[in-house]
Amino acid sequence: MGSEEQFKGSWKPFWAIMQTDLENLLKNKITYIWLIIAIFIQIIRILMLNPFMRMGGTPLIITNGLSDFIYLWSMIIIGVSASAVSSETGELADSIMSKAVTRFNYVLAKFSSRIIYVLITYAIIATALTGVTLRINNSGYETYGLISAILYVALALIMLTTVGVSLSIVIPNKVVSIIVLLVLWHSMNIFLPILDLTFLAPTTIIGQLPDIIQGNSFPVTYIEWIGGGIWIGSEWKTITGFAVISITATILSNIYFSIKDL
Repeated sequence: MGSEEQFKGSWKPFWAIMQTDLENLLKNKITYIWLIIAIFIQIIRILMLNPFMRMGGTPLIITNGLSDFIYLWSMIIIGVSASAVSSETGELADSIMSKAVTRFNYVLAKFSSRIIYVLITYAIIATALTGVTLRINNSGYETYGLISAILYVALALIMLTTVGVSLSIVIPNKVVSIIVLLVLWHSMNIFLPILDLTFLAPTTIIGQLPDIIQGNSFPVTYIEWIGGGIWIGSEWKTITGFAVISITATILSNIYFSIKDL
């Protein structure tokens, strides 16, 4: 029983830091402005594209709405994630040295709070987008395909957030870490196709969404037995790639933070 209490006690700093950081993010005026503007844009877009929904249907509206997170709202996510640790450099050493907070607790709390924050805002906006769209036009999609598309973009945002927090750990200057991540995110569309890694480019994700929403591809038909082996389609390559990037960035940044001088 004593070891169980000790284990729970060791995680108290993590929960405290994560909860405080998440509450501060959710109470920030930027969050309210972001949600209001994003939902307003989604509603206006749906009303404007409504006459054309017979041609593109639900997949067209949902794809356009979700693409905002790749091209537009990613800038807010970059700012939030890439400043997670670097913005607290001045007070970081005192916090860790004066309290029962391990470096692992601190870094893991930052990763968790920023990812949860991004997913909460994404869920709110995506729910509004989906709800209004289906209210107006309830055709041209498969339920599992629609859910898969929303989760697909969510994974990309998790990867972006994870890399952002990792950069904020490695780069002490907040502005520099934000600029580096901004350049990396948008340059992926240029350099990844050259390296034959098109499936990891943000533009590729958007191009795949209509088929996913209609249920014509991932998650079923893109894993097939061909010639005695498994052929994995681009959606599954993307999922695997994003997962590997997220896990690798988290591990390496934790190792770096554990040995760096504060």
